[in-house]
Amino acid sequence: MAERNPGIRATVDLLIFDYMVCMCISGLLEAVHQARPTEDIEWFALLVEQFHRRLLDHRLEGPLPWDLDLKLRILYLSNHFLHWYPPKDRDLGHFVTLSDIAVQFMDFCHSAVANVSRRRWFDLGAHFMVHAMLEEEVRFPEQLNRLCNWRTNDSELDIWWEVSRTMFLEHMPPPFGTADPMSREELSEKFPLQCLQHRYVDFFEDLMEVLDAPLLLQLEQGQLEGLTREQTQQIREYCGFW
Repeated sequence: MAERNPGIRATVDLLIFDYMVCMCISGLLEAVHQARPTEDIEWFALLVEQFHRRLLDHRLEGPLPWDLDLKLRILYLSNHFLHWYPPKDRDLGHFVTLSDIAVQFMDFCHSAVANVSRRRWFDLGAHFMVHAMLEEEVRFPEQLNRLCNWRTNDSELDIWWEVSRTMFLEHMPPPFGTADPMSREELSEKFPLQCLQHRYVDFFEDLMEVLDAPLLLQLEQGQLEGLTREQTQQIREYCGFW
């Protein structure tokens, strides 16, 4: 029996993991769009998390590739957002606030600044902020304050953030904004949660189009990046990938 090559095994594991992560992100975004987690996506997200732990514990000599790490952060962020709900009077023992999710989103975009639209980044961040104000201001003022005062060490980015914040706050009544007083029902109609969910999905679906597609997905779709379909088919046949 041929001796196993740990390097090849690690590479194959990463190819499989990249494929799993992207498929899971697709399912999570669909669930966010529908505002309904399903048993299938719950199971798949758990499977990806378990595979990730195994990779970290046993098979990787260094960090994950940059683009795969980025995708994994999208997965975990989307899973948090999918399971967020207005706090109300429910058990908050393991509750992740919308402000915390929004700060994770802002930090994520800052680390991927070369790949994201600044306008869409900061507008979505401000949209998160408005909903955090509506749902969590009373119970989680510290988390909300951290979001509202989020800053970078880049003055240009901070200006973008301030412009988006100001634009959204113009539609909020005091004490947050400058609009006329509104009832809670009127605010909910003005800022429906579904609009935030759809904006989130659109943002990350477009970002996933920019990131490299998994090699296994490219093979599955019949064309590797940089090769023709005929060349890809030759590789598929050589590898026994039908």
